[in-house]
Amino acid sequence: MNTSEMEQLQRLATELPPGTRLRLTLTRHARSDEFQAFARRLAEMAPGIDILTDVTAESTPPWMETTGGIRFLALPEGDKLDCFVDALKPLDGGDNGLLPVHHEWLTHITLPAEIRLYIAPGCPFCPRALKEWVALTRASEKLRLQVIDGAFFPETAREENIQAVPTLILDDQLRWSGRIPVAEVLEQLATRDPSRLSADALDGIIKEGQAEQVARAMVANGALFPAIIDLLVNEKWPVRLGAMVVMEAIAAAAPQLAARAVPILRERYDRLDDPVRGDVLYIIGETGDYRAVPFLKEITAHSTNPEIRQAASEALATLQTEQRDQ
Repeated sequence: MNTSEMEQLQRLATELPPGTRLRLTLTRHARSDEFQAFARRLAEMAPGIDILTDVTAESTPPWMETTGGIRFLALPEGDKLDCFVDALKPLDGGDNGLLPVHHEWLTHITLPAEIRLYIAPGCPFCPRALKEWVALTRASEKLRLQVIDGAFFPETAREENIQAVPTLILDDQLRWSGRIPVAEVLEQLATRDPSRLSADALDGIIKEGQAEQVARAMVANGALFPAIIDLLVNEKWPVRLGAMVVMEAIAAAAPQLAARAVPILRERYDRLDDPVRGDVLYIIGETGDYRAVPFLKEITAHSTNPEIRQAASEALATLQTEQRDQ
């Protein structure tokens, strides 16, 4: 950050009221020191700002998260500093300078969405795109925005095959580059088919605390989103846990819908590791599908892993209890 940018940040920082919060997450990534230094400079210029710092052992890029779920994997500079400070300001319920048509589309978004915006220094269209999507995210609790500096984190840009900036990615499936058509993106957000969400996109929604909303969407659609099965058999425990919460909610509201997962989970069962198998057995028990009883009895009788036998036995007991209560 040069002298001019330091002066600009100091001027902008005076607009931040006391109690403004910035969450800083540091990792083992080599860029973490630069993020920490930026946060320290910001704290010096705005003494009223409250910087909450987390440190993880992961090697992923560090980030700063501002009001309204806007995450910066970028160190703002030049004309992007204004947008960063705007993102820090408390939500005031204003129109954020949005067009009426944009507000209208925002009201029709039913499921949360994660949007990734790739930017880079010297890009003529990036400041405008950043300003627009910061304002849109602050105007809707359904949007979560990640701003990624592709030049600062080239490995992340390579992983997503970013060829130009700005590039906006929605749900890991749709992308726009250059002059991003805001109305078109918002229309896609409002009309997108949630059953086509990727596993990563669905996991991101669940991690935002929206498990109940995901369950309600499936019940309303009368169908299980294919991605939920992928999450239930994911090797990572936190991912499985979120999907299990969704399935529990579906089983409580629509048992017949939850039961549709059972044959798919049974088909995948033999290819799973034991920790995943244990969770799959639990979910089968929660579905209330009594047709799974022979399958569970076979595992209880023949599995060589005592923990798996116990999980099958508990699932069997759950099914039998539910059958008696019907």
